[in-house]
Amino acid sequence: MGLTIGVDVGGTKVLGGVVDASGEVLAQARRVTPADDTAKTVGMIAEVILELAGTGRPGRPAVDAVGIGAAGWIDAERSIVQFAPNLAWRNEPLRDDIANQVGLPVVVENDANAAAWAEFEFGAGSDANDSMVLFTVGTGIGGGIILGGRLVRGANGIAGELGHTVSVPDGHLCGCGRYGCLEQYASGSALVRFARDHVRMGRRRPRDRCLDHWWRRFARRPHEVRPLRADDPLPERRRRFELGQRRLLDLHAVGLGRTPDPHRHRP
Repeated sequence: MGLTIGVDVGGTKVLGGVVDASGEVLAQARRVTPADDTAKTVGMIAEVILELAGTGRPGRPAVDAVGIGAAGWIDAERSIVQFAPNLAWRNEPLRDDIANQVGLPVVVENDANAAAWAEFEFGAGSDANDSMVLFTVGTGIGGGIILGGRLVRGANGIAGELGHTVSVPDGHLCGCGRYGCLEQYASGSALVRFARDHVRMGRRRPRDRCLDHWWRRFARRPHEVRPLRADDPLPERRRRFELGQRRLLDLHAVGLGRTPDPHRHRP
């Protein structure tokens, strides 16, 4: 069996590797992601693939195919990046663009889905023979769900995208266009932003105490991150619950049912 090339495309880096059938990484290559330029990003991906495809040694099998994990929402054909919150891609035909440049079969998948499947097959979840969930934290927050030994992609290929569930109503603007998404408060880039803002405000503390101070300050303001509460008006509770479940599991619809109280309905 030949080799494959896997490429992880995130908001800050393009990282590729040559992988054999057992999951062993044989070679790697890395580039910085020009996140605001779609053509340059595609060019960087092709550059990484071509570099890795040319690293073969005598006796090593040839590269058969390429898999790309992209930080975005992927269509059902695993061909087009419909939307990428932290990149400039909008309906980008990534599979065909890359295949035309490298001359190899290409498949595109959401990066967190790809990471979840890799861990399920070869990594931390390899002992879980049925189900697991993986959440990724970096420039944003992503997630992948395995149930019954199958990857759950959802209606639009974005099931498990925990980072785009709203945690702070009317909070910070997210790259997805919504306000208050979790990744604006708990991703690696968000924590760096909060730390820099704190220093910029003039409260100059030792660097190792900066984030700790921010967390204490944030914890004293519970109104900024508020979960669903019992005293919320029913329409608001229902709306927030439905939206949260639809975004996390990528469902077409959510139904709410109420179990009758048997003590109230006795004949």
